[in-house]
Amino acid sequence: MDVLIIGAGQAGLGAAYWLQRITGLHIQVIEQNTVGASWLQRWDSLQLFTPRRFSALPGMRFPPGGQFPDKREFAEYLRGYAERFALPVEIGLQVSRLWRSGRLFHVRTDRAEFRARHVVVATGPFSRPYVPPGTDALDARIFQLHSAAYRRPADIPGDDVIVVGGGNSAAQLAVELAPTHRVTVISPRPPWYVPVSLLGVDLYWWLYLTRTLNARASSDISRYVRRRGDSIIGTQLRRDVRSGRIDLNIGRVTGAGGQYLSLSDGTHVRASNILWCTGYRPDLDFVDLPGALDEQGEPVHHRGDSPVFGLHWMGLPWQTRLNSSIIDGVDRDAHATAKRIRDARR
Repeated sequence: MDVLIIGAGQAGLGAAYWLQRITGLHIQVIEQNTVGASWLQRWDSLQLFTPRRFSALPGMRFPPGGQFPDKREFAEYLRGYAERFALPVEIGLQVSRLWRSGRLFHVRTDRAEFRARHVVVATGPFSRPYVPPGTDALDARIFQLHSAAYRRPADIPGDDVIVVGGGNSAAQLAVELAPTHRVTVISPRPPWYVPVSLLGVDLYWWLYLTRTLNARASSDISRYVRRRGDSIIGTQLRRDVRSGRIDLNIGRVTGAGGQYLSLSDGTHVRASNILWCTGYRPDLDFVDLPGALDEQGEPVHHRGDSPVFGLHWMGLPWQTRLNSSIIDGVDRDAHATAKRIRDARR
């Protein structure tokens, strides 16, 4: 075949849409789970942090409803998207190895092997839950859970919980847990709160109208945002901290032992239950291509284009622009990927 896409999330489906639309090449998308399943596996109350207008893929508007879609709506949207455009998705295939032999890439799965001239890896950067090293030294009686396995407040036993993390997941789950638990948030930096709306206009519209949302990854505003870290959409966590409903500690977890977490400022925090909202890392162990990954196992690329000819990345944060990390940025990056493959085939 001409192009094999690994992953049928928003990045993989967006790439398939544009490849089908502008190239006429023979493409195939493979996915380990059903389309949209990765969203359904997250916590029950999960809502996207982007409004509906900015949660759509190329060629298909998001259905009307509340301001922010929930996880079930988005999973249904992805399934409907694949069906509407008859994208060639084959599910239930777990990739174990990607390598090259001669001019063709080979992709081994648990059920079949594929060969293709071009491969788009669209498995995303959020595949493997990350917990800081050294936490295995904590007392075995301390209950630990990563946000990937959290579903609802009843999952956390007892009355106290430490939520570790400085992103939107940590903020949302801390607020959700506050009515039933005494919550302490440990954030590596002071939270950067941004309101949902300004002067009655949605925040993302302001970012769009001022061209901030589409700022190139190399621009001054993008470099500033990367230095500052993730912003917290909404101010409910700030209100709960100010009211004393939630305690906030600023510091990076640097170690653990017994019943205590050690922070970068030298302090120690006693824990009985910990919810790790410390993000994810890419799961790219299947990539067996010299030069495709750096020493940390991260993709080597320029705007999604790998130095390994014929290999392409989709869905990476800061792949080309500030909004590459949100669904709204899929369209531009997917079109660029399809165009690059079309031009290479010519």
